[in-house]
Amino acid sequence: MPAEKSRPDKHHAITQAASEMFLAEGFERASLDQIAHRAGVSKQTIYSHFADKEALFKAICVELTEKLTIPLRQPREKSADLRSVLIKLGDDALAMMLHPASLDLHRLVMNAAARFPELGRAAYEAGAARMIDDLATLLTQRSQSGEELPRPLSEAEARVLAEQFIGMLRGFHQIRGLLGVAAIPVAERRDYVHSCVELLLRGV
Repeated sequence: MPAEKSRPDKHHAITQAASEMFLAEGFERASLDQIAHRAGVSKQTIYSHFADKEALFKAICVELTEKLTIPLRQPREKSADLRSVLIKLGDDALAMMLHPASLDLHRLVMNAAARFPELGRAAYEAGAARMIDDLATLLTQRSQSGEELPRPLSEAEARVLAEQFIGMLRGFHQIRGLLGVAAIPVAERRDYVHSCVELLLRGV
């Protein structure tokens, strides 16, 4: 084990090692001793950053969710038309849902949610809820101009549309990924996103 004094960022080393161990072994099998060895720190150092294994696990799940959803939080070009913005958002969101690390995280959270319901809520708020909130805000704002949507949308209407859109994007693609079924080709996936965007715009 390397000397801890040679590790300038112990917190990052711990969370990186924990991410790898939890994704590979699951919560029950991954031990703090394994994580400490992988991170090159002592178990006591882990305790100086996190109260226990549960606290570390929760922090890792939220951190991974935040990292995976970064592309969805990038500023959208205000000058771009709504259809183009939705297509880019749809492409990014579906690619994120099908990323191997995202599928691993989804399995991990689903397996742990019954034991840690607050973890399930935290993962939902950091991922799906944020996507829905951001999209609902976008639809509300763009509908006010009357140029891209036929009528102004209330916040409640925009939220329902946003949730429907995210649900359409997920479709059965994520389920196939979770079950190890081969994904459709990228070109077909893009066509699918386009069709979801058209359905949303026609449904307003």
